[in-house]
Amino acid sequence: MFRFGRAYPAYWEEDRRGGHCPWLVEWLSPKGEVLACSDYEKREKYLAFVCQHRAPAVAAHWEYLLSPLVLHHSDRRGPVRFRQLEYYRMPYMAFFAMEDCGGLTRADLIRLGIGNEPGSSSELPYSESYLAKFEDRFCHDRYGDARLGTPSTGTRFICTGHTLVVVGQAKDRFFMNGDGGFLGRFRHQHFLLFLVAHFHKAALHMFSDRLIAAVSRLDIGDTEANRVFRRDIRSALENFLRFEHRYWFHEISNQAQARELFQLARQHLDLDVLYREIREELQDMGNFLEVEAMRRQNETVVRLTVVTIFGLIGTVGTGFLGMNLLAWAEHPTELRVLAFALVLTVTSVMTLYTVIKSRRLSEFLDTLSDDQLGWRAKVKALRDVWSGR
Repeated sequence: MFRFGRAYPAYWEEDRRGGHCPWLVEWLSPKGEVLACSDYEKREKYLAFVCQHRAPAVAAHWEYLLSPLVLHHSDRRGPVRFRQLEYYRMPYMAFFAMEDCGGLTRADLIRLGIGNEPGSSSELPYSESYLAKFEDRFCHDRYGDARLGTPSTGTRFICTGHTLVVVGQAKDRFFMNGDGGFLGRFRHQHFLLFLVAHFHKAALHMFSDRLIAAVSRLDIGDTEANRVFRRDIRSALENFLRFEHRYWFHEISNQAQARELFQLARQHLDLDVLYREIREELQDMGNFLEVEAMRRQNETVVRLTVVTIFGLIGTVGTGFLGMNLLAWAEHPTELRVLAFALVLTVTSVMTLYTVIKSRRLSEFLDTLSDDQLGWRAKVKALRDVWSGR
């Protein structure tokens, strides 16, 4: 159990063996044919993959087992792509039917539950102070009595989040019952609750990974990058809302034992803490989008206000045309159409030019309305509108 569930080696021994990995793992067909085997000893393969993709490779026998799923960074084609988001040791479940559970020492149970490397039954894998609350933190003893210093009796469940281990008596018929006993529950109920808890964690890690990728591509000065960022965050908010209402829950069963084991797994996986962190990150990004939208709206309002103010001058100045001071109605139609086109062209050019200079004109209006500044400063602000500084 200590060596088997390794997605890739963390290091290599001097003899090229993968650190804490088996020498060889083979998947065999019913006829005994080798379907796939491990490649932990191929150090160059793993290092080259990391250098190229900044992500770990997966051992060949695990890739075969996960097929048709394919690794996200690989060149293979497949219907679903996967990536490894955290620790290289895979979570696992184990069911132990012992001839005599009383023969297991506390050190044995701790090693089985945590998944430590083999060691003496009389020596703890960690210090006594560190393991003082091991039973209270990780053990579910509803059906067993395993008080400190006493032989283990009955059935013990050990859940660390990374592992779910069940230890019981092989002579207990209910424990070995594959239909309604502990063996049947382990294969169906316990398997599902453990899988759901890890799917929750994987989903939250994927949300975090996507948010990091979206933020890393953000460039405030790039209009296209801002548009893509807004689209990605809206998509992430939509997906998180759907996940929260459809798939996120704190209770998985009305049965007391399944509910307690699920709570124990969630507690050690820190799902609630991770959920709050992702939700706060999404809220922060949502607030950023709202602030950015308000900033753009404010800039648009300011520019429209500037255009309106300077357009008002032109409107009042040309309003005499509506006072019949000039008898345009008596002129030929061609002349009136030409006058209309000329006025429309001049007005359009002035409006567009005012929009282009609207930022500097708004600064000029702020300076003009400041009573603490003198006329020299106000004239200088007017010159700066066209000076380009």
